[in-house]
Amino acid sequence: MGAELLSDPEISELCDRCSSSAGVDLRRLLTTADEDELRLTQNAQPALCFEGLGLAILLRRRGIEPSAAAGHSVGEYAALAVAGAVDAPRVIKAVVERGKAMAEAAPAGTSSMAAVLGLDAQAVEAALAGMDDAWPANYNTPTQTVVAGTMSGLEVATERLQKAGAKRVIPLNVSAAFHTPLMAPAAERLRAELDRVEWRSPRIPVMANLTGRPHLGGDRIPHVMEMQLRSPVRWAACVASLVEMGCDTFIEVGPKRALTGMMRELAPNARAAAIGNPETVAQFSPA
Repeated sequence: MGAELLSDPEISELCDRCSSSAGVDLRRLLTTADEDELRLTQNAQPALCFEGLGLAILLRRRGIEPSAAAGHSVGEYAALAVAGAVDAPRVIKAVVERGKAMAEAAPAGTSSMAAVLGLDAQAVEAALAGMDDAWPANYNTPTQTVVAGTMSGLEVATERLQKAGAKRVIPLNVSAAFHTPLMAPAAERLRAELDRVEWRSPRIPVMANLTGRPHLGGDRIPHVMEMQLRSPVRWAACVASLVEMGCDTFIEVGPKRALTGMMRELAPNARAAAIGNPETVAQFSPA
């Protein structure tokens, strides 16, 4: 993933600086790591974050600058870097620490996540009420909520959600229950790393997953990003805030197009495009 980006001298040099800062071989992850290795969150997160940063560089060269930014989960770190709130090598180091902390907080196979389709968020919350081992984790769209928990908790949650009328409950190919109370130990460990980062106020509004509203200033970012890890991602609220600000064109950078697909429900009148490699950057027309 992202191997094509490294043919660009500027992005290749940035990759080396980020690798040195974070103590991880980003070049190998982007070019030769197999699917099993990239499935591990401690590897997937820095690779995804760097790919987003590299694609943003290519877009900027074409004169395509964002007026606001948002990122889903680890994507929020890339959004903060694109907005000038943190330097790229330093944010990759924080993301590497985040991935390691998350992997250790919930070892692979002990917890997971599932997408709930065809049930509104309030109904999902009602179905999981009283559970202490499964929770809403991503409020993606009005009809798609991701839940997460222990393996046994998800089994019970799935039964409850199906009885509540969910059209489908789809297990996700992830290694743990992110954005839940199970991530509390990881969030505490991450906070120590975040406090060592020199955060600046973003040059443009960056939506916070925690609140669905813009980050208020650099000094608040460590707290917000610590809480982000143990709290649900309020993606639908993030997009609603961007639309409220007047945003009408949304560019998703990265290897997938999941967020672009959600825009049909979240902002049907907006233009949405997925940019995943240098070729799609070149093909994109801002007009």
